[in-house]
Amino acid sequence: MSKKQLTAVIAFSFSFIFLHFAVMARVFYEKINGNIFSDVEFSAAFSDRNGELLQVFLTSDDKFRIYRPLSDFPPDFIEAVLLQEDRYFYSHKGVNPVAVFKAGIETYIKKSRRMGASTITMQTAKLKYHLYTKSIYGKLKQIFLALYLEFCYSKNEILEFYMNLAPCGSNIEGFETAGWYYFGKSIRNLNFSENIMLAVLPQNPVKRSPAVNRTPAELIEARKVLFSRWIENHPEDQDKESFMDMQMSTVCRFPDEARHFCEMIYYGKDGRKPLQYQKHQKIIKTTLDLSLQKQCEEIFENYINQNRHFGVENGAVLLLDWKNMDIVANIGSASYYDDSIQGQVNATTSKRSPGSALKPFIYALALQEGLIHYGTMLKDTPVTFNEYSPDNYGSVFKGPVKAWFALTDSRNIPAIALNRDLSQRDLYDFMLEANVSGLKEKSHYGLSIVLGTAEVTMLELAEMYATLTNNGIYKEINPLYSIKKDTGKRLLTAESAFITRKMLEENVPPYQYKPKEFTDVKIGYKTGTSIGFKDSWSVGIFDRYIIVVWIGNFDGHGNNSFLGRTMAAPLLFNLAYHLLSELPAEQRLKPEIPPKNAVQVKVCSVSGAIPTEACEETEWSWFIPGVSPITSCKIHRKINIDTRTGYRTDDFGKPYIKTIVREFWPTDLQNLFAQAGLPRLKPPEYPDNDFNYNAKSQGFPPEIVSPMTRTDYVFRKTDKRRNKILLYAVSDADVSELLWYCGSDYIGRCNPGKTLEWIPEPGNYTVTVCDQKGRSDSVNISIVEVE
Repeated sequence: MSKKQLTAVIAFSFSFIFLHFAVMARVFYEKINGNIFSDVEFSAAFSDRNGELLQVFLTSDDKFRIYRPLSDFPPDFIEAVLLQEDRYFYSHKGVNPVAVFKAGIETYIKKSRRMGASTITMQTAKLKYHLYTKSIYGKLKQIFLALYLEFCYSKNEILEFYMNLAPCGSNIEGFETAGWYYFGKSIRNLNFSENIMLAVLPQNPVKRSPAVNRTPAELIEARKVLFSRWIENHPEDQDKESFMDMQMSTVCRFPDEARHFCEMIYYGKDGRKPLQYQKHQKIIKTTLDLSLQKQCEEIFENYINQNRHFGVENGAVLLLDWKNMDIVANIGSASYYDDSIQGQVNATTSKRSPGSALKPFIYALALQEGLIHYGTMLKDTPVTFNEYSPDNYGSVFKGPVKAWFALTDSRNIPAIALNRDLSQRDLYDFMLEANVSGLKEKSHYGLSIVLGTAEVTMLELAEMYATLTNNGIYKEINPLYSIKKDTGKRLLTAESAFITRKMLEENVPPYQYKPKEFTDVKIGYKTGTSIGFKDSWSVGIFDRYIIVVWIGNFDGHGNNSFLGRTMAAPLLFNLAYHLLSELPAEQRLKPEIPPKNAVQVKVCSVSGAIPTEACEETEWSWFIPGVSPITSCKIHRKINIDTRTGYRTDDFGKPYIKTIVREFWPTDLQNLFAQAGLPRLKPPEYPDNDFNYNAKSQGFPPEIVSPMTRTDYVFRKTDKRRNKILLYAVSDADVSELLWYCGSDYIGRCNPGKTLEWIPEPGNYTVTVCDQKGRSDSVNISIVEVE
């Protein structure tokens, strides 16, 4: 042997040894760390909480593949597949030599017909490595890779791969996928005839794939052949032979339920596909209840159709089980496939103006800080906050209103005033803590945030309302059934959350009639209407549910029919009444027990304050001891009248002295009563020479409305005419004159209900107003001058 030949032999030997060790190393790695599905993408498939399939999404290579572990396939079906494809699967090492020899003779020597000899392992190699096997080279490569797979993976792993990727017609791969596509059922729920049909599909999926209610003759014939083999091992199934000639009832489509809900999970709130849904996994179980979903869809569709003459074309519904924070029903638009309403937009995750739907949280925070209790009297009067002059719907002001009424009747002025007076956390801070996304700086919204200028999603709104039902603890919504529930974080005290719910329960339903079978079930709700009538909202709390309803248009055009109380609330109550009728009485939640520190106390029916002996009528109000405001009623006061002169006096015990009870209303409320045609009697005055200062503690001190405290006012050098501040304060009913001071410097005087102009220089000031009884109020302001 020459030196050159020897070198070639040595090189070949080393190459062979290197290749051998490389292959063995790869096999060893695959055995230890390998995953036969590592390069396979499965469809994201979602089911409801009871296992009913909702949606299946295409993979990136436009296939439908639903993963199911081998252990979840029925043993009879696995046996049928092996009988059809590879009855010696557990005996050979990846290749059946006898079958390969016969197929080679028939195909390449006799050339009588093409005869397959592929084992399940060989078919797995073809599917995994995307082989072309109609050539001799392709077939040899398939055989080599089949042997390689047998070295790397167990028989069950190889069989599991085949069961999940077997071609079943068109872009349907895997038997679990085929079961849902052709029959609308999981492989575990198919009958014997359906199982036999699926088992013979992969051998020729193009010719054997059934259509809707049409079974190809070749499929029927193949099924009969497999059945004849089956009864050799299972003669007890002989009576099923007649079914083999029958046409199959097939649907040839996947379920298409709760599309928006499933997309929300699949793509995420930000529209990006989460990576965890691209890996192989079983059908993902969600919290949705398909039965409740369809009931809500029917009621929703009927309501939209009934109100089309009002211009209602679109809307959305979110039904939340607040005890578990489970979404049990979700409608993202009136019709997903209707482009005229942009139906593919999901209102559940879209940012919209909530209108007044956020006001309950202002009242909850005010209860928590001790600014109000359930029945505190609040003012609903025209007022200007700096340069912001809010109004009520219809420009109607109702004067003195109870806190619960101010909330349920959605009075704007009391809510804005309360949010301004909150010292610890206001509505903006609460929204931040409740994980509302996309908020701008607080200064961007100002006090207008109370009226819905900060946009929220339906999910975020539901989470905030669930904070009320969960006794002040905020928890995130979770749409997946198997995920561990959120323990939450406390945003409100249990007492403030409870009393806010009680307030909402006072809201008058849109329907006078209430079904008698659940008259004892309270439904607390709040409505909202965005500026320009673009969004109509209603959020309701009852039993274990929170319902969020939205009526509007995705393109943002308004409709003056889109009022929360008259458009969204009726749909909410239609849903609530139906759900309650479907919920057996014994399954309803028991009446809740108030938190330990929430009690009921008697208050004056008019003022909402602690009653005095002058208060003739009282009522019960929810109260938080040690937190809620403790003030005696200042509206009702006993005064003495000198019947000889009609003047007020402090004398008593004389025959001409008469004691009466009079109402003392602040001047702004007196003016409102007068405008409404219901003027209140002004209390008698003292004689001119009798100034009584002992009444100081009885009445209301003046309250400065303008200027606002802790506010920076900007004067412009170029517009001196506007560089002035209007001084305005409200006062008690027995006040006839107000005196204004800047520090210790006298500014001027005016009558109650009137304004006084003040032209100061830039600087920091303390402005004080006094009445003739010595009662006063002060504010601190800053004035800066700019070009």
